[in-house]
Amino acid sequence: MSESTEVKKPKRPLPKSRQLVNAQTAQIYKEAFEAKARGEKIGWSTAIFPQEICETLGVPVLYPENNAASISAKHLEEELIQYSEGPLRYPMNICSYARLNIGLAHKIQDPNYDKADPLMPLPDFLLLANNSCTQLMKWYECLARDLNIPIFFVDCLYNYDNEPVAAHKIEYIKSQIEDLTVKIAEFTGKKFDQDKFLEVQKRSQINSQLFDDIVKLNMRKPAPVNGFDFFNYMSCMVLARGKESTTEIFEELQKEILEHIANGTTTFPGEEKYRVHWEGIACWPNLGHNLKTLRNYNVNAVINGYVTAWNVAYKPGDLYDMARAYAWSSTNSFSTENIMHRRADTIENYDCDGMLCHVNRSCKMMTFHIYVGKGIVEERTGVPIANFDGDQSDNRVYSEAQFETRVQGLVEIMQQNKEAKNG
Repeated sequence: MSESTEVKKPKRPLPKSRQLVNAQTAQIYKEAFEAKARGEKIGWSTAIFPQEICETLGVPVLYPENNAASISAKHLEEELIQYSEGPLRYPMNICSYARLNIGLAHKIQDPNYDKADPLMPLPDFLLLANNSCTQLMKWYECLARDLNIPIFFVDCLYNYDNEPVAAHKIEYIKSQIEDLTVKIAEFTGKKFDQDKFLEVQKRSQINSQLFDDIVKLNMRKPAPVNGFDFFNYMSCMVLARGKESTTEIFEELQKEILEHIANGTTTFPGEEKYRVHWEGIACWPNLGHNLKTLRNYNVNAVINGYVTAWNVAYKPGDLYDMARAYAWSSTNSFSTENIMHRRADTIENYDCDGMLCHVNRSCKMMTFHIYVGKGIVEERTGVPIANFDGDQSDNRVYSEAQFETRVQGLVEIMQQNKEAKNG
C-alpha cells in the first residue's frame, strides 16, 4: 500500500505580539507559583476587580475566568466540568466557568494533578467584584467555603437608569476601594505605597487607551485584523492591565496592524465580503469551527463588545473617577436599553452588515440583553441579526450544524441588502 503524498500546510508562525502575550502569561503564572512556594499569599480574582490594589502591593493574582477560557480553548475542560457535575453535584445550568474552576480547585489539592493547562496554585484569598455577573458571588462563596479563605468584595450596584452612574453609588464604591487598600495590605503583610498606586493607575490607563486605539483600527475596510484575533490579547487586559509588559505587547501589536494597513494585508484568512458584530463571549472550545465557518462565507467578525469590556478608563490619581469607571465598565452593569444602544453605535462605527449573537447558556445576563434588546439594534441600524446557541466552556451545548445554518441565513440577508443598496 503506497504512502500518502499529501503535504500538510505548515502553520503560520505567531506574530511577535502573540509570542510576547504567551511569554507574559507564562511569567505571571510562574511568579504566582514561586510566591506560593515561598509561603507568600496569592489570590484569585474576578475579571473586573480593581487590579490596581494588588499590583501596587506586588501580590500575585490569577483570574479563574481567564484560566477557564484558556483551558477550554485547549479542549481540556470536559473532565473538570464533569467532575463538578458528578462528585461535587453542581447542576449543569450554572456558569460553566464556575463548574470548571470549582472542579479545578478541588482537583489541584492533589499535588499529583497536572491535567489542566494552565494550572493555578491554590489561592489564599479571593477578590470579588459583582460588576460583570451576579453569579460570581455564589461561585466565590463556594470557593471560600471549600478552601476556607476570605473574600475581599467590591459591591458595584446595578445601574437601572440610562443616565451616568449616580454620585452616591460612586461614593459607595470609592469607600470600599479605600477600605480594601488597607485590609488587603494587612492580610498579605505588605505596605501600600500611594506613589506606586498612582504609577500603576497611569500604566493601566496607558494600556487601556492603547488597546482601545488598536481595536478601532478595525474600522477600516477591509479590516486589517480578523476580529477573533482580539480574543488572544484580552488576557493582557485581565491579567496585566497595570504592567509595563502589556504596553510593550500593545505597541508591538499596533505596529503590526499599521504594517498590514500600509501593505494592504489582513490577518483575516479569506475575502472580507461581509462585516459583522459578534455579540457575546467566545465559544472557546469551538473557536476553530466558528472561524472556519465565517471564513467559508467571507464573514469577518470585525468587532466584539466583549473585547472592549476591559477598558476601565479614568483619571489617574482621582479615586472617585476610578470608582465610577469600575461601576460602569462591564456590559452587565447597566440596562438593556443602554447596552443595546452602545451595540448600535458600534455597528454604525464599524460599518457592519449584520450582527451575530452567541446565546450563551452560561451567561444569562448577556442572553437576556440579546433577546430583550435586539429590536433596538434592528430599528436603529437596519442590519439583520442572527442568534446561535452555545456556551463559553461547555461543548455539549454547541451545534456545528446550527451555527453553519444561522451564518448561512445571515449571509443571504446581508447579500440581499447589499444588492438592494447597489441597485
